[in-house]
Parts: sequence; structure tokens; C-alpha cells
Amino acid sequence: MQPHAECQKLLSQVSVESTQSLFEAYGLSLTRYAVEKVPGHEILMCGVIGFTGPTLRGTVILAANEMPLIASNPVQGSPLRDWIAELTNQLAGRVKNRLRAHGVEIYITTPVVLRGEHLAPVPRAEILPECFAAPGGGVLWVWTEVEAPEGFVLAEAEAADDSSVNEGDALMF
Repeated sequence: MQPHAECQKLLSQVSVESTQSLFEAYGLSLTRYAVEKVPGHEILMCGVIGFTGPTLRGTVILAANEMPLIASNPVQGSPLRDWIAELTNQLAGRVKNRLRAHGVEIYITTPVVLRGEHLAPVPRAEILPECFAAPGGGVLWVWTEVEAPEGFVLAEAEAADDSSVNEGDALMF
């Protein structure tokens, strides 16, 4: 059996890898750092996206100050609200891809964006965010929370399936 804490730990690891690879794809290197309390006033905006599936459900929250949103945005001058929604969507997609390797199927909802002043209090205090610093004073926080049924066990990770779409690829219909 894999206790809930182990599942949450794996999801946090997946979150860290997904966040760093996402921002690296947009030319922004992130450095992870430890946090002892939930951030407050520095948050400009945050994107929230839910996911659900037959065995897991949860939430991914991406919050940031202004700098990493501007620096990573490939369409300079476009609304930061739209960009954090897109980043949150892509982050949840990366989490989904990594969970799929463990045999977990999830479906992602549409992202919702909140301004920083609406985030008091932020998610439950017992789940601290993964924190990242970007060059030039940028700061990002990611919360990934999961609920699983009693006795849920993640499968061992399988090798990547080369037939799937790669992260960052564009699909045209």
C-alpha cells in the first residue's frame, strides 16, 4: 500500500519537474527553494485548474509575481491574465503526461485566474507550495494537491510512448 503522503510526495516531485521544464521551454530557468510559510502579498496572479479521473482528483495552482510572467510570455504586451491561464493549462498537461506514465488517467478542467489580492488565505496551510526563483526577482509558487481513495497505489513508471504528442508541440486541426 502507498499512503496518501507518498502519493502527495510523488505528485510534488512531478510538479517540480513539470514547472521547471515548462518555464525552461520559454527561456526562463527556475531555481527551487524551500519555503516555511505560505506567500502572500507578492502574488500578482494565480491560475487554478482542477483534474479528475477514475482514481485521482486534485488541483494545480500556479501563482507568480509579475516578472516571470512577462519574461516567459512569447507575445509581449498580451494580457498577463491570459498568459498565466495558458501556463497553468500547460503545467496541468505536463502533470497529466507524467501521471499517465504511472497508469493514472485524469481529465483537466478549464483554468480560472485570480488576482493576488483575492488569495487570502491561500490553499490549506499544511500543504506548502513548491517555490521557484527566476533571474531578475521573479518568484513562482506551485501547489499540487491530490485526493486518492484508501489503498490507492501508483504503478511503477512505464517507458515513454513515442507515439504521443511531445510537450510543447502544436497540433493543428
